[in-house]
Amino acid sequence: WDERMTEEGESRSANSQFALSVLDQLKLFYDEKLLTDITLLVEDHEFHCHKIMLATCSSYFRAMFMSGLSESKQSHVHLRNVDPITLQTIIEYAYTGNLEITHSTVELLYETACFLQVDSVVAACRDFLLRSLSVENCVRILSLADAFGCPELKRSAQRVVELNFRHVCRGEAFLQLSHTLLLELLGSDALDVEREETVRQAAALWLEHDAAHRERHLSAVLSLVRVDALAEITQRAWFRGLPQNHKSIVIQGLYKSMPKFFKPRLGMTKEEMLIFVDTDPASDYNNHDLHRPPSEFNNLHLRRSPSNNNDDDLPLHHLHSSNDDSQRVITCYSPQAEKVYKLTSPPDGLRRFGILVTPDNDVFISGGEQPIKNGKWKAVQSFYWLDAQQNSWVAKATMLSPRLRPTLVFCHGFVYAIGGGGCDDMGGSHDDDVTMERYDRRRDEWSVTSPMPTHSSLSQNNMAAVAVNDCVYIVVHDAMFCYSPRNDAWTEIMAQRQRSCLGSASFFPATATAAVLGDLIFYVSGAGDGAMEIYDARRDGWRTVAPVPVADGDGAAVSEVCARALVLLDALCLFVRERHGGYALIRYDATRERWLRPQPIPHRALGRLGNRFRLVVAKLYPSCLTELPWKPPACPFPHDDEGEFSTDGETLELPDL
Repeated sequence: WDERMTEEGESRSANSQFALSVLDQLKLFYDEKLLTDITLLVEDHEFHCHKIMLATCSSYFRAMFMSGLSESKQSHVHLRNVDPITLQTIIEYAYTGNLEITHSTVELLYETACFLQVDSVVAACRDFLLRSLSVENCVRILSLADAFGCPELKRSAQRVVELNFRHVCRGEAFLQLSHTLLLELLGSDALDVEREETVRQAAALWLEHDAAHRERHLSAVLSLVRVDALAEITQRAWFRGLPQNHKSIVIQGLYKSMPKFFKPRLGMTKEEMLIFVDTDPASDYNNHDLHRPPSEFNNLHLRRSPSNNNDDDLPLHHLHSSNDDSQRVITCYSPQAEKVYKLTSPPDGLRRFGILVTPDNDVFISGGEQPIKNGKWKAVQSFYWLDAQQNSWVAKATMLSPRLRPTLVFCHGFVYAIGGGGCDDMGGSHDDDVTMERYDRRRDEWSVTSPMPTHSSLSQNNMAAVAVNDCVYIVVHDAMFCYSPRNDAWTEIMAQRQRSCLGSASFFPATATAAVLGDLIFYVSGAGDGAMEIYDARRDGWRTVAPVPVADGDGAAVSEVCARALVLLDALCLFVRERHGGYALIRYDATRERWLRPQPIPHRALGRLGNRFRLVVAKLYPSCLTELPWKPPACPFPHDDEGEFSTDGETLELPDL
């Protein structure tokens, strides 16, 4: 009993268990078929219930039993188009308040709850479907939400369909869409498609799936294809293949989408951008780089003409280089447009996290540390997905253990978090503790993998990790390991490497970098020799390539510790930071095995990066980002100038601009 005093000084008592005991007793009456006053007949099943219990949770039954109609006076009521097992679940809920929802039962339960107007069950099913929305079920859930009038679920499902249109537009669920839903999708500006041909093919597939009954929708469907956005050769081929009566419809659609009215689909506006995560405090740049022993400076230098050396000022948007790390931003740079954007900051002041871009262009961050009391930081297990259209981070299932600066790899449908796991509660790490766990996107859960091999050179400090041919490869300066997700097993790659290119352990931690192009792994150890190695996963062999261009030996331009390998516009590139200038992108011509002329990136565009900055490439929507103002140089190198560098070690000066 709970007792409390009223304002009048009276004592009142309440039995907190009374309601539960009444429910238990009513459930017993239901189980024993005692005092029941209504029998529901569904197919060959009978459910003996109490009208008051059904009317309490269902507006449908409340109206039936209290309307004065014939059903209110009957002892037996037939329910049609209702699944008996699902009805049993709802009746159990009415008597107990307990509800079990699974992926296999949610759709039928949602449909039945909508029909019987059990609002609390409808809400529970809606929330379950919202949490379980995925590429695999988004079209089906869109149809379900539309059929049962759930606008919140419909909006969420439609966003997932639009974001993954190129993946779902050939599926059976898409071909079964109602014509009204199809028209909504085809008319959407938010479709994430890079070519209008994807939309045209989707429209044609839907029409052909049931041509006899869908021909009447031909005009409405084809008029939403933005014909002027199609390639000219595609327009001609498509037009020639159409029946004569369809050609006028296409012409009408062309006039509706003339260039002055044409608005590109969102996916057509995407640009490949460099995403910089400055994972270290500004002191890392000052203390490590400026006070590096002279013997550690290498000959990897670029020299610019004086006319392009006017970019020393830092822009206002790089206040993240101050001592206030919690205010640092994620900077995005578009090499094509030479524009700088700000990606939304991670939640809760997160820093020192890992970042990944999957082949499907999903961006994830994981681990890191968050500020707590008295200026201290705590390592966390966080894991977020970037909603690129909303420019916001969406929390996913947390990792099994906290990790600082984990290396993230996407392989065989899973996200792998490698290293950074030797963290104490205050964010301290033990660099030699290299462990791995993996994330299942469909289940939204993490699991452990088999233990990583023990090796003297294997530590979080000097490894690079990539995925090739459904295997994870970890490369260090003198060893290489391969993980097979299918077998959950590690093997050491014993292919011979040339000793002259192995170098030594890097003076700075976490400087090794690698990128993948086809079957090839391009690896730069950061060991100080300017060499890059290539591992051919298909042939299981290593080879060396021309060193990164050497311009002069006075130690005044580029520090290799700040080189990052990446693939940009389907070409291997190296991003380098100049010590006393800006930055540069150097493209590698794999056919001729030569480095091409660098594309400078002025210092004021990116500001000062720490020594451990992470760099990834993703296709992002400029319209969804915040552009950061900066003034580009008057005479940048032209993008189409592919002048070559000499790689024989001679000093080479770039031409005046």
